[in-house]
Amino acid sequence: MVRTPSIGVHDEFAPLREVFVGIFDPDSLIAPVSYSLRKYLSAEAVELTERCAGKTFRDVDSPERIEATHRQLEDLADRYREHGVVVHRPRRFTEHEAGYVVAGGDPMFARDPMPVIGNRVIEASLMMPSRRKEIFAYREILTRRLAAEPHTEYLAVPSPAPSALDPIAPEGAGPFLEGGDVFVLGHDILVGNSGLASNRAGIDWLTRLLRPAGYRVHEVPLAGQWLHLDCVFAVIRPGLAMCHRPAFRHGLPDVVSDWDIIEATADEAHAMGCNTLCLAPNKVVVPQEHTRLIEALARHDADVVSGFTFDLVSEFGGGVRCATHPLARATPATPTPGT
Repeated sequence: MVRTPSIGVHDEFAPLREVFVGIFDPDSLIAPVSYSLRKYLSAEAVELTERCAGKTFRDVDSPERIEATHRQLEDLADRYREHGVVVHRPRRFTEHEAGYVVAGGDPMFARDPMPVIGNRVIEASLMMPSRRKEIFAYREILTRRLAAEPHTEYLAVPSPAPSALDPIAPEGAGPFLEGGDVFVLGHDILVGNSGLASNRAGIDWLTRLLRPAGYRVHEVPLAGQWLHLDCVFAVIRPGLAMCHRPAFRHGLPDVVSDWDIIEATADEAHAMGCNTLCLAPNKVVVPQEHTRLIEALARHDADVVSGFTFDLVSEFGGGVRCATHPLARATPATPTPGT
């Protein structure tokens, strides 16, 4: 029997012990286009979403494509299990949850609704109205896990005030804080801000929460066409990262500015080539379609775990890191750079 590890994430690359992996529910409703989606998706994807809003994925996709999308998420979960990682899966939304704030949505991308920083599990606050329900699909498992973790803090970002769905303006003042923007590097926390997800109010809330514990929260301004920091940035090991550098409005943050960098193109970033996850330092999960980046990682002596595709999932706007949220990594034996 696999022993369940203690909840805790202290960096992006310590050996992975326990994760959530998202699911694809073909019977969920396609949500209407929000401000973030309109800015982030291609014009063709926006037009398709507008045309299909209110229908289910089963209404608009073939059975073969639905099964292939489901299979890609299962293959990712299997990769983790093959490496001894405990894998949890969310449940589908209930009927009442499915209509919360705005009808639609699907718990596919586990990363965003619950950052884990140190021994703190934080319920996030998502800008897209249709995504604000996603934490409900995880709460039952979280509640059971936290019952056995008396020293784990369980907190929530304040809920944003209700606002009308507006495809041409941000969805209110927030605060917004989303897991795809958050990178944990010891006591240095990077948080992306493109104007489409996490915002200054969410970053300020996190700073106030973590400052007494000695954390340093660094806002990372991003160009406005990128949803999250993990769309354009990946940590491979201490001292090595992969990124699409033009996405950073003021250059790479000081915490990683002297690291070796594998450069990704805009096309590779849009296809979620930077959206990777470490199983251990220098051991990174990358779908097989990202051949050039895999070759670049090999030249940097990285151990790439691949042999599966993720392109259909990535068409929904997220990759491997988006679909995965670590609940536990091994406690680092040595300090992370920047601590």
